Amino acid sequence: MNVPHTLTSDVRYGISLVQAGMDGVISARKATDIPPVLSSPVWALTAIGAVVGASTASLSRNRKSGYGVAVGGLVGSVLGLGCGLAWASRAFTGALARGATRKINTVRDARWLEMNPIDYA
Repeated sequence: MNVPHTLTSDVRYGISLVQAGMDGVISARKATDIPPVLSSPVWALTAIGAVVGASTASLSRNRKSGYGVAVGGLVGSVLGLGCGLAWASRAFTGALARGATRKINTVRDARWLEMNPIDYA
């Protein structure tokens, strides 16, 4: 067993998988419209997160200072914004993931055929 040859082959395979994934994302991005993610539901979830974060900090057993309430509101708003952006862009992200998966599966199938040649003779 030639270890350097095997390692080189595995590294090339990994690089080709990454390149195929990026090609799939790029081709899917060109075919899909980018949605407007900064719409009102995103800001509504941000506001809800800020209220929940601030109220959690102020209603705890040992009451927090104004700084603690502000930090709780900030953390809640960041989490709400992240959830809102993820929800608003779920269709676009799904299209990108499907495009990358198709290209990666093509590379994986070619690798499998290379490692397991089919003899029709």
